[in-house]
Amino acid sequence: MNIFQPKFSVAILLLMPSFALSHNLHNGVNIYPPAIQSGLSQVPFISGVAAVDGPRVQVINESVWQWWYFDAVSSDGKSNFVISFFTISNLAFPFGGANLSSCVSVSISGTFSNGTSFATGYLASEAVVITVHDGSSGTWHGLVPLTDGPLGASEASAAWKGTPDMSVYTVTIDAPAAAIEGSLNLRSIAPAHYPCGPPSPNQTLQILPHVGWTNAVPDASATANFSIAGSALTFSGPGYHDLAWSDTPFLDSVGGWYWGHGRLGNYSLVWWDARSAAGVEYVSHYVACEGRIVSAACAGLKVRPTGANDTYPPTLSSGVPRGFSVEMDLGGMGVLEVSLTAGLVTPDVPGFYARWTGVMEGGIKGGEMLVGVALMEEFTV
Repeated sequence: MNIFQPKFSVAILLLMPSFALSHNLHNGVNIYPPAIQSGLSQVPFISGVAAVDGPRVQVINESVWQWWYFDAVSSDGKSNFVISFFTISNLAFPFGGANLSSCVSVSISGTFSNGTSFATGYLASEAVVITVHDGSSGTWHGLVPLTDGPLGASEASAAWKGTPDMSVYTVTIDAPAAAIEGSLNLRSIAPAHYPCGPPSPNQTLQILPHVGWTNAVPDASATANFSIAGSALTFSGPGYHDLAWSDTPFLDSVGGWYWGHGRLGNYSLVWWDARSAAGVEYVSHYVACEGRIVSAACAGLKVRPTGANDTYPPTLSSGVPRGFSVEMDLGGMGVLEVSLTAGLVTPDVPGFYARWTGVMEGGIKGGEMLVGVALMEEFTV
């Protein structure tokens, strides 16, 4: 899910008043250089300070991290595409490689319908994020492979462009020298939300202590059209986009999580069952149907591994689960019970991280059984 790159960075910046170029969360433009910055970074966790999909971290120092994430999975669950845009240092998030020379980077991965998977990463020479109303657009310029350089020697880029109301996002990759080009289009079919409910002022944005999260596109009609090393990756199905950030290093705040999203019949689902570094469990669930939020709360969720390797909480040696059970308490509507069967693992970092596409089966307890597809991940630290 990624493509193309709007050339807004120069043209629009020249038209902006000079104050808009500062690192101020209330302004429309944030520019992130590749070098780690010194000094304190003010990081908000209360809604209303910034756009729903706008930056929360101004200065990327050695402690903070932030990313914009996009994905899509085919309707048959056999193909997927994932791209993340990072403003993050290797000191704050020590999973991107030991020698990252830039704190602005992009990771891209996916799976073809024949089961072949791919994963790659790029450093950028600069990142520019523009917010208009609640939507955002961003371009990561000068992409070079993680092992190459120097920064600034490449015209390759990756970008996203969102509408002010977050109804449409287009992600593009323009990196012909790296043999990756194409685009992902997301047309939202489910309203945005925060960890504990629909967007409104003065809500907490913490999915767990020191980790913020907003979900601009919980579910979308997605169309992916990419060329990856000469092979076509083209499909349609559910899509998704969110933003996460923190004011502390990842290992200081996160003990692990189960996260996922999918479409079960006409229901759009998002779940996050996380553990803090102290081992305390925090949850958030979201259910929408036909464009309306049915339930959104930081309570009423239980996600557990099933089948082989079903140890909970997981450890670095417990192995990759083959499925999950998800229970969401929808109040007066009843309890939504879902069984997920994990498909191909892509990517997999043994002991730490795994991501799957898979099949969902379930429904409201005592009601009609529904089926669908999902994308899910496990992080264990």
